[in-house]
Amino acid sequence: MSLRLPLHLSRQRRRQFALSLQRLYSASTKAPSFPTVPTCPPSTCECVATPPMPNGLDIDYKGKLNGLITSYREQVLICTGKDDWPSRIEEDNSGDNLAADLKELFGRGGVYSDPFHNISVLNSSFPPSVPARTELVNTSAYLLPSFKYVPFLPRVSFDSVEALAKGYLLPEQLHPMHDGLSPIHRDRLTRKSVYGQLLHGVRDVDDILILICGHGGRDMRCGVMGPVLRGEFETQLPRQGVEVLRGPVRVDFESDVEAITGTIEKPALTARVGLISHIGGHKFAGNVIIYLPPRMKAADGTRHPLAGHGIWYGRVEPKHVQGVIHETIVKDDSPNRSNSSSALNDQTFRKFTVVSNEPISPTSFILTVKPSLSSDEKENAEVIRKAWEHGLWSVEFKQPQIQIARHYTPLPPADGDGTTLRFLIRRYEGGEVSRYLSRLQGGRGPSGEGGDVVELRGPHLGFDVAARLGGAGRNVVFLAGGTGIAPALQLARRVLSVPGAEGGLSVRILWANRSAADCVGCPRLEGQKGRSWSFWSTEDCDSAKDEDLGAAGPIVQQLRELEAAYRQRGNALEFRCVVDEEGSRINTGDITRAVNSPALSPLEKDVGQTVTSTQTLASSSCHLHSQRLLQNSTEEADTQKEKNAQVSGMRECNCTGDGGATGKNLFMISGPDGFVGAYVGPKVWAAGAERQGPLGGLVGQLRKKDPTPWTDWLVLKQ
Repeated sequence: MSLRLPLHLSRQRRRQFALSLQRLYSASTKAPSFPTVPTCPPSTCECVATPPMPNGLDIDYKGKLNGLITSYREQVLICTGKDDWPSRIEEDNSGDNLAADLKELFGRGGVYSDPFHNISVLNSSFPPSVPARTELVNTSAYLLPSFKYVPFLPRVSFDSVEALAKGYLLPEQLHPMHDGLSPIHRDRLTRKSVYGQLLHGVRDVDDILILICGHGGRDMRCGVMGPVLRGEFETQLPRQGVEVLRGPVRVDFESDVEAITGTIEKPALTARVGLISHIGGHKFAGNVIIYLPPRMKAADGTRHPLAGHGIWYGRVEPKHVQGVIHETIVKDDSPNRSNSSSALNDQTFRKFTVVSNEPISPTSFILTVKPSLSSDEKENAEVIRKAWEHGLWSVEFKQPQIQIARHYTPLPPADGDGTTLRFLIRRYEGGEVSRYLSRLQGGRGPSGEGGDVVELRGPHLGFDVAARLGGAGRNVVFLAGGTGIAPALQLARRVLSVPGAEGGLSVRILWANRSAADCVGCPRLEGQKGRSWSFWSTEDCDSAKDEDLGAAGPIVQQLRELEAAYRQRGNALEFRCVVDEEGSRINTGDITRAVNSPALSPLEKDVGQTVTSTQTLASSSCHLHSQRLLQNSTEEADTQKEKNAQVSGMRECNCTGDGGATGKNLFMISGPDGFVGAYVGPKVWAAGAERQGPLGGLVGQLRKKDPTPWTDWLVLKQ
């Protein structure tokens, strides 16, 4: 039953009703309740060109935008997984769709039609969530500005549509103009929260939603501009520290509890970018709405000034996207933030000059770079020094032709060189960035004068290994696959500076390579008959002589230098290689011996002593030493906890240990996804971020079979 004006209302009430409608749909002259800026700041990046419009369909750059959009109380954003629809979205799929159902209920003449509570129904390109029973045809929807996500609206009956309407879309309280309605009619138009409980998995929206009209089936101006703007937003958002989420919203079912347990921490800012159907004003394309969630924080930790708002923009072109993101989402007016420096930072790409490009095998090379501008040498040196002080870190290299970036891990530097960075890179035929980097040429002399220029962003800090070792962790085992040797070298360098590093520390590195050319000079883990060497024994093993292995490559030379530095300080660093083309591999016996029989330091070998390790009782709430909590962790969250602890002066670890010392031995791994997954289980993608994931693979099986040897070990996927 639709809402009609009761006949018995007085003339005065009718006049009030008409005035209310006029105010409701007229443009407001009040100042907005949120901060504004007079113009969009100019772009400082290379953005795509504005596409030409179809003949006869020009963009209106003169008309006024304010007051042109019909007001609404709630916007229902239906997840269709499509980029375009018929001119009338309710006709999609021969009329069998959620938009048609909702317009039947809330549209003109519908049973819930209410001019004071307008419901806007839009289609979007976002894919719907996948139900547990995948054979069901399902639809999902966002409710804005309520910032609710309804993941499951199965298309098997009208019940879920009724539950959505009665439980979430009807008003909680009617407009005063409805006072003359009968109690039954008023009750029918009022929300019943109990119906909302019939919909499974409804959750608050914490992602920024960027909605771009791309309804080409209605007007080709938006059909042309929409996809271009979507691509530009997806390119520019990560550059300003906002992670772009793709794919359906994942809803955890009971079967997922064992895989991911505990509280999942999300990255600071995440966004979803999608195309939507007609919202009005095609002649003002591109039309963009940015919804910022109510709990969104500004850079200084305070509530974002636009949190909970939906900001509408018209006439947006690709050149405006960078400025729109900056002013609407990430603007930071902190006086401590400087944009004038050209030093390395984790927000913007900075220019570095290629000093050399040294091939070390048919598929691998070492790229050496240093800052292009000498004016920021001191600041660059300080940034890099702090990164090395932390331990594990990486930077992004940008491929400028296709505007993508990839993370690479620096190799430890030579003593006294504070700004030069070296990277071990494998060239993949399908890898756009690695192929681009392999073509770069170095310049003349140690400064690289005249060398190619490349852009870097970082540092991006990894997990805090020193805090996890603490005072009780004395042993590290590192499985490195291919270029995963770079994080292993970073770790070995960092371990030398942990508390108590003067004797008794042991680092053992197993390096897996595809070809012998990638690890020239590295002693093998297995002998000629496939018998495992006594790598973990207390006896010296000199079976692999340098003359038998050939001249050492640059990575092996660096490993030998670290080995000597460890020995000089009473510690032990050992390394062995396995090679695919030789048929050797790291097996369960090697891993078991590594964990059960730690290598002895030179001091222990000489005097027959054994360093007694202290036992740590890991607290279930300690993010440093709880394997359960670690599986949900991200590098960003770990770094933020470290910063918070430094600011507050509070102790990060709340474990207990013998003599007050706490810490764990570390079993670490780095390499290709298949390598990591085979030994410790894959990393997982959850809540918009890559996380450690549960322990699995070969190590997971060993730990499940006999957990005792693993009590003092923490497994970390780098």
